Amino acid sequence: MEYRIGCVVAAGTERRGPIDRARAWISSLAHEHASPARLFAACVVGAIVGSTPFFGFHLPLCIGVAMLLRLNRVAVYGAANVSIPPVAPFLAFACIEVGSFVLHGRGTTLAVESLRHVSPWRLAGDVFLSWIVGAPLVGGAVGVVLGVVVAQAARARDARKAVAADPFEQAVRETVARFAFAKPGHRHYVRFKIRLDPVYRAICAELPDRVELVELGCGLGILPLLCVALGTRRSAVGVDWDEAKVADARRAAEGLPITIERADMRTWEPPPCDALAIIDVLHYFDDDTQAAILSRAASAVRPGGTLFVREGEAGGRGSAWTRAVERLAVAVGWNRSDARPRFRPIAAIVASLEGLGFACEVVPMAGRLHPGNVLVRARRATARATG
Repeated sequence: MEYRIGCVVAAGTERRGPIDRARAWISSLAHEHASPARLFAACVVGAIVGSTPFFGFHLPLCIGVAMLLRLNRVAVYGAANVSIPPVAPFLAFACIEVGSFVLHGRGTTLAVESLRHVSPWRLAGDVFLSWIVGAPLVGGAVGVVLGVVVAQAARARDARKAVAADPFEQAVRETVARFAFAKPGHRHYVRFKIRLDPVYRAICAELPDRVELVELGCGLGILPLLCVALGTRRSAVGVDWDEAKVADARRAAEGLPITIERADMRTWEPPPCDALAIIDVLHYFDDDTQAAILSRAASAVRPGGTLFVREGEAGGRGSAWTRAVERLAVAVGWNRSDARPRFRPIAAIVASLEGLGFACEVVPMAGRLHPGNVLVRARRATARATG
């Protein structure tokens, strides 16, 4: 008795109802061999089969060819339906004409006078043969057009799945949503700045789950918002002297462990932190002020922490364009500066940081609107325990 009960329970846990089995089967059909390339091939093959004169046999032909070529059976049969009744006569005529031209160098002759001298069986055979020869050409052309559309839709589907599974993309959506209240200039800037500038993803990827971040010249607070959204034990402090940007950054950061201060970073003392970022800011100051800012920033970074500096390379690729963009940003009032932007050689910035006890790595980090920018990752050595 116990054995029989055990068998029944086991079977009950594995057996599914007919509706569930049907759903699982349909789902497996829809998702088999569903890469963009294979769906493209399925559309081409299906359109060719659908262009042939084997009406009534298209379904088994599609299934057989799809299984043989390892293509999506649903896509193959779906593409074969190019021969639906309203389109079938025109498709058949095109196949016959193209096939006749390939075989005989001319189109079909269906004049009544000429038909009197041709056997009906011979005429039917010629038409059938022309149809068979023309089907791969006409159907293939139709299938290529259909396949391009389907493949693009599949790529968009895969991209949406990748975005949904990417924590950074989720943080981007959350950050953009937090600026729904802002005026269009700030709202659209946040959306496009995150998408076009790789520096945010690069810095966020370097940060551990537990970190205290400081950003000098944070503007609208994009980096602090992304940083906190991607970690469960993160906090951030940002400073900027633009009153309008600070106000919107504070409102966007409501409810989060983020502090946005309005202050002059030339005199502001950063609090102790695990990571500090200075993104596209130093060039707004003269050389002595840049050195002073770096010195104070370096003093705030704890042992084992990282100082990120993103700047344009003086005289590097795209530097003229970057300087022009920065000057325009100052001229229209988007960014504030008391002097013309001054880009120091990256080697000079690295030398300053190395003199402050950091080990530096320089990597290209250019946005689409700022070619030639680089990111300096400066790491402070972990303090050694003294005995």
